[in-house]
Amino acid sequence: MKQFRLLSMVLVLLMVWTTPGLAANHNGNGGSAHAFDNKIIKKIDEDRIYEHVSHLSEEIGPRGAGTEAELETVDYLVEQFENYGYEEVNVQEFTFLSGGKEVTSYNVEAVKEPKKNHDSGQQIIIGSHHDSVPWGPGANDDASGTGVLLELARVFSKAPTGTTVKFVAFGAEEYGLWGSRRYAEAMSEAEAEQTVAMFQLDMVGSADAGDLVMFTADGEQNTVTDLGAAAGSRVSELVPYSELGRSDHVPFHNLGIPAALFIHTPLEPWYHTEEDLIDYISKEKMLDVAKIVGSAVYQVARKDTPALERSAVAPVPVDYYYEEPNL
Repeated sequence: MKQFRLLSMVLVLLMVWTTPGLAANHNGNGGSAHAFDNKIIKKIDEDRIYEHVSHLSEEIGPRGAGTEAELETVDYLVEQFENYGYEEVNVQEFTFLSGGKEVTSYNVEAVKEPKKNHDSGQQIIIGSHHDSVPWGPGANDDASGTGVLLELARVFSKAPTGTTVKFVAFGAEEYGLWGSRRYAEAMSEAEAEQTVAMFQLDMVGSADAGDLVMFTADGEQNTVTDLGAAAGSRVSELVPYSELGRSDHVPFHNLGIPAALFIHTPLEPWYHTEEDLIDYISKEKMLDVAKIVGSAVYQVARKDTPALERSAVAPVPVDYYYEEPNL
């Protein structure tokens, strides 16, 4: 039922099916074909993303769950969200067992409320994980995803939306997805039913990793991959989908929420090492992911207007393909 409601809303916009090569130039109107996406992508600042990655990986450094560095990270996230004007910023404390010592970690959530009188009653979650492995600075894993998350939160803070959008930085991903698991466990049945899409950003900035892929836990297309593929064809290039767990999209998939992981594969050689440094981060890759996910989210989170429903530049769906996992 959840996906049906979302898709019924999306189909008002998706006038015709098209091929990947034609999607970006469907109307023949040149730049006007991107008028919809430009409301978001023109405001994304790659330097801001890079500054977040630099602060997290260099100034704070290794951000293992339960450490002082994690507390510093949480303070930084709260400060950034509040600076963007978010009135509802929540810190969720949780515990888990690691090696027989109970560990305390934290999720940080900022909530973008819909415009008055335009509330769809639905919500979208955009996630990353703010922790790193204890021995590494985690520039790509996952300061890159968290940097993109923060920049999208800044851009969406002023965007007219008719759907609740939640930006969540999860703790303790490296210890077994604990933050996302605890967050999903705390969701009521009604809240899970209202959540129509979950976009997870993990390792989206390495210059030496491969191409962007959308991974679902079951290897099936869903609302998130549909939106991501269509957005990619408009603002970048077509993004394939594949099958993989191992990240924070999984607990939401287990609740029946359409969810996908956005990540570049094959992974870089210094994955989970002390060499996961800012030196190997690509601004261009992070900007590309920010544009794709930002456009995909805005397609369904925007405030609905009859003018756009009738517009010849409304986004259209695309055919996209499965790619065998290659980590």
